[in-house]
Amino acid sequence: MANTQLNLLQKFGRFLTTGALVFTLLFWGTSLVLIPALETHRDISALRIIIKSCIQQPFATFLHDLETAYIPFFLRQRPLVACYLISATLAWATAFLYDQRILRKENTL
Repeated sequence: MANTQLNLLQKFGRFLTTGALVFTLLFWGTSLVLIPALETHRDISALRIIIKSCIQQPFATFLHDLETAYIPFFLRQRPLVACYLISATLAWATAFLYDQRILRKENTL
């Protein structure tokens, strides 16, 4: 039986994949609990406008609008920021602990 050791890039990919899955599930769950339906509809509408402006405007104008209008709009919404911070923190911790567990199992740590 061949001993297949993952290289550093593959281990990092596993870490990112685990973190992305956990982040997605946690963000979805916390946003269902913390964000009212009206704000969710407004956020989705804002994302559509951002995507359309990215495609239709020159890139320099889009970056200026992103800095002056879009980012402050999302940062003013405390429930959305709270969902992001909770999800990002727990996703990173989960991916880190999962990676540590696998490395210990492989006897490389």
